Amino acid sequence: MENDVSCLDWASFKIVAAESLLRLRLMSVRAFDGARILLTEERWKHIVLRHPELENKLFLVLDVVANPDEVYVDQAGAFHASKRLHGEVSDYIVVVYCKENEEGYIRTAFYTSYRRKARRYRQFKKLKPS
Repeated sequence: MENDVSCLDWASFKIVAAESLLRLRLMSVRAFDGARILLTEERWKHIVLRHPELENKLFLVLDVVANPDEVYVDQAGAFHASKRLHGEVSDYIVVVYCKENEEGYIRTAFYTSYRRKARRYRQFKKLKPS
């Protein structure tokens, strides 16, 4: 009888662990270069907390990774994908993600102006021309 209880506990643990994993991984998208990029629930909460204007822009954030106008690489190796916007809060949206081999994860996303983007990214290596 005691073994049955431990088996049930183990089964419950596996279900809870599986549900936790599902909550951790929110969505994934293929980047412009074919790499699979994940957006976890934790990262999405970070983005929305720091940039509440992006709260209803989940699919826009994923689209920037998949279909960017420009992509830059910073000194640490993070990718900064940007897309020109029309009729939005700002001129551009930037999504920063890291990747190793063919997988990666989104770190943050934010709106930026044309002038700020030009200043910030002039020293970065440009991968994809506009």
